[in-house]
Amino acid sequence: MIACSITARNFEVDGKMREYIEQKLGSLEKYVPRRSRGDNLVCSVVLEDDPSGREDNRYVCEVVMNLRGSKLVSREGTVNMYAAVDIVEAKLKAQLVKYKEKRTFGLRRGRMLAQWLGRRQAPVLETGAVEPDGTEQEAA
Repeated sequence: MIACSITARNFEVDGKMREYIEQKLGSLEKYVPRRSRGDNLVCSVVLEDDPSGREDNRYVCEVVMNLRGSKLVSREGTVNMYAAVDIVEAKLKAQLVKYKEKRTFGLRRGRMLAQWLGRRQAPVLETGAVEPDGTEQEAA
C-alpha cells in the first residue's frame, strides 16, 4: 500500500474519507515501478473546501507523488470530495502508466519474448547431425 499523508484545509477528514483515499491511492501501487516502491515513494494529499471558488469547483483534491526524483501532481475540483478523489486517481493512473513505460527497459521484454519463442519452435537438425537414437541423418 502507498502511505499518504492527508492534510485538510477548511475541511474535516473523517475516518470514512481517509479510508476511501487510502483504498483509491493504494490501488495505484501496481503502476509504480518496483524500484520506486517503499521508502522512495512519498505521497501527500491535500483536501480543501474553497467556498469562495465557483459552485461546481468547491471541493478540491490535490495529490503530489515523489518517485525517485520525479514529481507527479494531480489537482481536481468538483462538487463532491469523493468525485474529486476519483478523478485525481484516474489522472495519476495515466501519469504513472506513462512514467513506468518510460523507465521500463524494452530489452528485458525482448529477451523474455525470445526465450518464449525459442522454446516454442521445433529443433532444426543440421546435415550429418546425430538422431536421438544414435543413427546419422542423411542429407536430403
